[in-house]
Amino acid sequence: MRFQPPYLVAILLLSATGCALFGAKGNPVLESHETLKPEQVASFESDVPVHRVVRLETSIMSAPATDRRIRELVWDNLDECGPMPPEDRRRLNQSGLRIGVSGGTLPWALQSLQRGDRAVRTSGSTHGKTDALGRRSDSFGSHVAIPQDSSSVIDLSLEQNGLFIPPGKIASMTAGGELKDARCVIELTPIEYGQGWVLIRFLPQIRHGAVTTRYSLSSGGVRMPKQQDNEPLYEQQFELKLHTNETVVIGHQEQDEWTVGQLLFQSDSLTSKSERLIALQLVEVENVVGQKSLQVSYSKY
Repeated sequence: MRFQPPYLVAILLLSATGCALFGAKGNPVLESHETLKPEQVASFESDVPVHRVVRLETSIMSAPATDRRIRELVWDNLDECGPMPPEDRRRLNQSGLRIGVSGGTLPWALQSLQRGDRAVRTSGSTHGKTDALGRRSDSFGSHVAIPQDSSSVIDLSLEQNGLFIPPGKIASMTAGGELKDARCVIELTPIEYGQGWVLIRFLPQIRHGAVTTRYSLSSGGVRMPKQQDNEPLYEQQFELKLHTNETVVIGHQEQDEWTVGQLLFQSDSLTSKSERLIALQLVEVENVVGQKSLQVSYSKY
């Protein structure tokens, strides 16, 4: 069998180079398709989803309104000036709301309320002594995780009761009146994040009326949550920046007239009046990193 000269040259080239003759090395056309530019690589890496989750430890404490801890002693060791501008603090105080922040160790009075110790007398008491005949305070709490672009609701009411709103005290309810099956809540919405801190929007709300199932669509699919009529209290809305291990305490500021703070944090019975505090400690701002998708995005090329 005789080989023609062109075939003989091809055989000799294959023997010398092997399969490298058809590889990308040295072939500018193949190399341009195989190698991505730096900005394309960065674009692929940016496709990895990173979502933040705000983790809070919450507790709601209830004690007689005459308890010195809830009216005085807790606030003696809280920073009420630094967390927000003076005009916002005055606006909230006039609405019957009091906000303070503790960094690190909690005040002893707040820890005492969380443990459910007996009440401290309003008068004639000394630091740390309890009233042996006083009623015990109540406290309950839970861990709250708020994913990015989401919110959570803290329910301040122990049970749903009728609430009476005086005329002209709430902007969206100028006529006032009685709300049936009502409860007070605070909606927490993280709006900005940083390394070890989060800015949270606090929006008090009144939810009332019969509980109904409402059909709605969201990014997660079809939802049918049970909801009540909702009255957002935008005049009492505020924003607060919390760092890791800081605790914000929200309670009632006594005023001569009826206030929203009284509605949120006080309860009356036939024999006594009780008052509530809510404490929220920022545990961490967690970064939850997703996994890279194996799906090819042709728009990257």
